[in-house]
Amino acid sequence: MLLMCKNIPVYDIGSETVLNNALLPGLMREKSANMHTFTRWMKYRYSSGTNTLARKLKGITFGQGARIRINRETRALSFSDCYWIKDENDLVLFEDISPYYKPFWEGMDEYKTGQAVPTLYVGGALSKEWKNDGRLYKYGDVSVELQCIKLCKNCGILVENAFAIKDGIAIENITSQNLMLEQADQSGRLDPDDFDEQTIIDLFGKGGAQMLIIDAIIGNGDRHAGNFGWMRDADTGAYVGMAPLYDFDHALDSTLESDRLLTDAVKYCMPYRDEVIRIAQIARESDNPVFSKRAGSVLDIL
Repeated sequence: MLLMCKNIPVYDIGSETVLNNALLPGLMREKSANMHTFTRWMKYRYSSGTNTLARKLKGITFGQGARIRINRETRALSFSDCYWIKDENDLVLFEDISPYYKPFWEGMDEYKTGQAVPTLYVGGALSKEWKNDGRLYKYGDVSVELQCIKLCKNCGILVENAFAIKDGIAIENITSQNLMLEQADQSGRLDPDDFDEQTIIDLFGKGGAQMLIIDAIIGNGDRHAGNFGWMRDADTGAYVGMAPLYDFDHALDSTLESDRLLTDAVKYCMPYRDEVIRIAQIARESDNPVFSKRAGSVLDIL
């Protein structure tokens, strides 16, 4: 069994042999490529433990457990990157089965082996699913998420694009067949269970400071390592920059005028003081009273 990136063999899973180091998932490149790191990386990609709709689809269609079988049958195709798995003698090409090129199974009618099921490979607690129009649909009260996206755009911060739909939000995919998302928890560049603001500044510089300050202003207390990361070139494996901000499900975790989230963000972002001031001044004019109040507190601290 081979791990592929598009049509390039990257890793022989059975023999634990690296076939293309540049295109290895970050976790495997940083921590050495073996069955342990491959399994950890696959676990981070697999979503049915968090995404409630993915869990439902998995249960009705594939049964409980049997993750190895599910990965084999679905080829572990995602709509966030260009990785997939196949047998060594399988002649199928990425273009024949990838959701970037082909319609995919959405949970209706019979599932056929080889179809893409990218909903099984997108995390987060809300019910969400990929649609054939290339958008991620999230269901529930997402009005605050739209406000967060609007604020980021007003501040000139790179962010996902989204719009309201009935019962939820539709989010434009930030990836393509040429550009992959690598979440921080898949990168091997930090401990997903033990990192702090300084880690983010060290990894992303000004982009990291923008994320920390905007999260502090919107009261987002859950910027875990699964909802920020890098964009990678799908042909070379090169890291081309920080990914657009995405996933604001926990905005307004805090509605206080000030708290540790806010004061720590200001402290660690002082090397980018002018940028912090610029963002806070814009956010202070927000229609959301909590955003406005917390932005004012940032300016008071400075």
